[in-house]
Amino acid sequence: MNKLIKAMFCVTFFSICTRALGFLLKIYLSRELGSVLLGSYQVAMSVFGVLVTIVSSGIPVVLSRKVSYLHTQNDKKSIGSVVSSGLILTIILCLFISIITILFPQCLNLLFISQASSEMMLILVPALIANAIYEVFNGALWGAQEFFAISFNEFLEQLIRIIILVILFNTSAINTTLTNKSALSLSLACIVSTTLIIIIYFKKGGKLSNPKPEFKSLLKSSSPLTALKTISSIVSSFISLIIPIRLMTYGYTSTEALSEFGIVMGMTFPLIMIPSTLIGSLAVTITPSISKFSNNINTLNTNDKSFIRNKINSTIKTTAIFSTLLLSTFISLGNPLCTFIYDNTKAGVYLSAAAIAMIPLGISQITSAILNALGLEMKSLKSYAISALVLILCIFFLPRYIGTYALIVGYFLMSVTSASLNLELLNKHQLVDFTFFKTIFIMIGIGLFSALLTSSIYNLISGLGILALIISGIISILSTGVLLVTFDVAKIKTFVFRKKHRLQNVF
Repeated sequence: MNKLIKAMFCVTFFSICTRALGFLLKIYLSRELGSVLLGSYQVAMSVFGVLVTIVSSGIPVVLSRKVSYLHTQNDKKSIGSVVSSGLILTIILCLFISIITILFPQCLNLLFISQASSEMMLILVPALIANAIYEVFNGALWGAQEFFAISFNEFLEQLIRIIILVILFNTSAINTTLTNKSALSLSLACIVSTTLIIIIYFKKGGKLSNPKPEFKSLLKSSSPLTALKTISSIVSSFISLIIPIRLMTYGYTSTEALSEFGIVMGMTFPLIMIPSTLIGSLAVTITPSISKFSNNINTLNTNDKSFIRNKINSTIKTTAIFSTLLLSTFISLGNPLCTFIYDNTKAGVYLSAAAIAMIPLGISQITSAILNALGLEMKSLKSYAISALVLILCIFFLPRYIGTYALIVGYFLMSVTSASLNLELLNKHQLVDFTFFKTIFIMIGIGLFSALLTSSIYNLISGLGILALIISGIISILSTGVLLVTFDVAKIKTFVFRKKHRLQNVF
């Protein structure tokens, strides 16, 4: 079997397991915390995400590109230099942010409408430092295509966090709030996983060496990507802070606003992001194989351009298929699904409304990863800035008319804008085929038809309880899959084992 396909299956398997554990964690938190405390938790985690992005986001991606190239040159000394440079940059930023957070905790109270969020941020400082160091070694292993080590460690981190969280929630030895215990579980899990990945790096023959030769180069290359991801995280954090305020402006109490935000971001969107598990696997495996062309993207020869174009088009199409398979299920079964998982019917209403966003969201995610791999971070940053502005405008002006749905509409329009601009960038380099737009519209039509069919079947057998949900879900996915094959959208040959020389043409 093609090495790339093996890597994708390995990453996908562990990604599914990791996301499954993460999803169980979300369910556990939503039931234990309730929608109000879950809203405070989500707000704190969004700000924490910004800080993690600032200290580490651009470095691992650029580091993985450099390591991937240096491995082809068998230059272990330069690899050690790149990793050492990444560590120094990361640690400097970490110490600066951590010191500010610890010495001036009153600044946190200006950000949050909930004291619980402020307390969580202080407990998450160790997680910030550990996560940043983790990402450096993770980037090095990623560039070396050590996908099993990376994926297994991420799975282990999630498992460890769940174990710690359950223990903390069920013990009175640590006298603090549930939100604080949630933050503490993340800090402890990050420390353990960081220790493990450092051990793995050196066990795999990794070294550290003089950072001076690579320091400036890494700083220069990672800055645009860090800016892109930082802006992305800031936007997410800004939304977390501003949407409760905007809802309060139009009649919601602070408790109701946090509850609504907790339902959408803590219950509905984790389900919407399920396809990102497989999309993330595609991104992880495709990035090293096209990163080597990032230095000569404007002067690619015909064969190389054809190679990249085939990979990109197949990956984008596969991404859309993943999302379409769940589209009808979430539209038709959103209410009973969320009632079963979260015991919350409102989350199901939002899920049915937000399901259509999965397709553009997936395409935006994979095309952003492709642009970054090709060294087009600055152009990708411009695309994201425009799409983020669309989201912000929705958040500011739509709550007056549609309340919490402004968040769903905003993310949908943002995803459409981002996906369109990213595709246009790839088209300028003749690396994408726009004929698949017709295919995407067919996919949406198939999803809507399957949703209607599934809804009708569920209404007929709803008296069977959970069995009705399972049967309807299976019918939804099977009917969508059959229609995708029937309309020649998903070719069966793409998903079955074939001769090696044909497998090499799939991605």
